[in-house]
Amino acid sequence: MEMRLENMSKDLEERDYSKGAKYIAQHKYSEAIAFYKKSIETDPDLMSNYWYLCLALLLQKQESEAMAIWRSILEKADIEKVKNWTLDIVEVLTAEAIRCKAAFDFESAHRFYGYAAIARGEAWKKVKGYKFTNDWFSQNLPIWENYLIHLANKPEINILEIGSWEGMSACWLLDRILTHESSRITCIDTFEGSIEHKLEYNDSYIKSVEEKFDFNISHTGVQEKVTKIIGNSQDVMRSLPLKSYDMLYIDGSHLASDVLMDAVLGWGLVKIGGLIVFDDYDFKFPNSVDAGQDTKIGIDAFLKVFCKKVNIIHQGHQVIIEKGVVA
Repeated sequence: MEMRLENMSKDLEERDYSKGAKYIAQHKYSEAIAFYKKSIETDPDLMSNYWYLCLALLLQKQESEAMAIWRSILEKADIEKVKNWTLDIVEVLTAEAIRCKAAFDFESAHRFYGYAAIARGEAWKKVKGYKFTNDWFSQNLPIWENYLIHLANKPEINILEIGSWEGMSACWLLDRILTHESSRITCIDTFEGSIEHKLEYNDSYIKSVEEKFDFNISHTGVQEKVTKIIGNSQDVMRSLPLKSYDMLYIDGSHLASDVLMDAVLGWGLVKIGGLIVFDDYDFKFPNSVDAGQDTKIGIDAFLKVFCKKVNIIHQGHQVIIEKGVVA
């Protein structure tokens, strides 16, 4: 961390802004935050001040404020500078995570590794030119980077995604995991939204989701790797080849009965040793909508029945399981 901050300090010193970096190097995060906020008041057009303010806020564990500032300035920042500033931030956060881990502060270490992953994700969206209205995905990046990296750049990796929406998870998979020319992803979606979407969004926006998906997939530069299937997952999966997919991502309807059906039908499509990833384990419907149909109920039912055939490798907001040899 000290080496990166020393370099960062030298860079800032050329513009007479090394003081904030020195505060960060000394773990004086409150002073760094005050310094960068004051600098922004003095020169609101200097983008680097915002960037390193976000770093200081993250080190102080003020995630919400940091991310709000970060996302607001990404549109204004130069792409090349975004790459460089993100490299600075990621290296400092990673070094801080390593320091916490060495001090047996595993909770803070996990938090800082997560911040670093999210920082990479935010810069990734800017650099690639993706346009996402919502971001329900970035919170999963630390987990995906940890558990999916063994699939990266391997030949003939096939992924099946149920529920693609605007394509953020599919784009990330194409950019980070499905990088071999022979790898493919199949995306199933009605593009009509689920119950919770229809409660939150108007018809005009929901009708635009498929167009947004197509736009973002086109910006991956490898749209030929994508098979888009419009339809109900439980109808479509019955026509897909058995034991063909290395990963199944279930993020369609959140109704427990639908999640359970998606998992059961998808089970035979996944290879031995393949992964099944459930999203939104903690999602709850309002009592007025579908009481008793929370996502967790469907996932738990599947895990109970298949408990001797799977290995649970992560359980949190998402649940990741490995299809065992006894399948």
